[in-house]
Amino acid sequence: MHRRQRAGKTSEPGGAGCGGGFAVIEQSLPWQDLQWQRMSSMQASARLPHALLLRGPEGVGKVRFARRLVSALLCERRAFQQRPCGDCRSCRLVAADSHPDLHALAPLEGKQQIGIDQVRSLIERIGLTPQYGGRKTVVVSPAERMTRAAANTLLKTLEEPPGDALFVLVAHRAGALPATIRSRCQIMDFPVPDADSAKSWLAEELDSEEAAETALRLAHGAPLNALLQASGGGLEARETILDDLEGLLRGDGDPIASADRWRQLGLVEALYWLLSVVCDLVWLKNGRSAHSLTHSDRGPALQGLARGLDLMGLFRLFDHLVEARRAALGQLNFNEQLTLESVAIECQRSGARRED
Repeated sequence: MHRRQRAGKTSEPGGAGCGGGFAVIEQSLPWQDLQWQRMSSMQASARLPHALLLRGPEGVGKVRFARRLVSALLCERRAFQQRPCGDCRSCRLVAADSHPDLHALAPLEGKQQIGIDQVRSLIERIGLTPQYGGRKTVVVSPAERMTRAAANTLLKTLEEPPGDALFVLVAHRAGALPATIRSRCQIMDFPVPDADSAKSWLAEELDSEEAAETALRLAHGAPLNALLQASGGGLEARETILDDLEGLLRGDGDPIASADRWRQLGLVEALYWLLSVVCDLVWLKNGRSAHSLTHSDRGPALQGLARGLDLMGLFRLFDHLVEARRAALGQLNFNEQLTLESVAIECQRSGARRED
């Protein structure tokens, strides 16, 4: 499988400054035309709000849209109806992560949350006069990763924004944001795109319709997540998770060794695949056919694994995974290794609970 080379980045990083990376996006995503038309209309009539909340599931291109938006606003050619030119001084500075009027908040490396000190530092800089005479722009992603104190501090600035500043908050789980933050923003929704648009785009990126169909199914229709999984080792990680989970549920796996492997794959990714597979096992216990599963390519193996497992035990395992994922997403303090070992042990216990 070969991925075509394209200009710009395709994943969804958080942005420049205060954690994250930034790049000019030269091509729009086809399923975002309506959202872009809406922004173009607001810009043309000078009705851009001071704060936007881009909400929707992860992997549908919200961060990419935010990057294109702020890049277009800062572009010195002011061709907002089109893509950022990529050639002017501002576009080159954005691409180099060094535009003085572009700021971003994202969890710092090794951290799960956006802290209050990051927000305070941002507020100090955003209050300064724009260096290129235009507007100040801020991208916060994922916005739900702000601590309560950080969110409250940012709220004061959203209530009284300095000058011609635009705040773009990107949220994969907008419900986790304080209601006071949401109420200060104009909301723009980014749903999962229709299957045909997503498959057509992804097949072009991967040079394979079959690979695109498989990746989209495993990513629950989110095209950028599908691209990342297909080209970034995600599918190989899934195989490791499936093999370990099968061993644990059958009683011949080592939970400590499994937890070590899962941590090397990445905590959030490991929990994502575990939840996805356990969900399929629950569906099988409730009579769903193997070909309708998320992991339908492993349907027969999952059918054999589900046979004899206790449904209530699977529900308890699912709840355990949900709590672990909530911790992994930064809502609680936790120890990664201990969390994964606890998950692996619970997998083993679920396998020991057999139906009579």
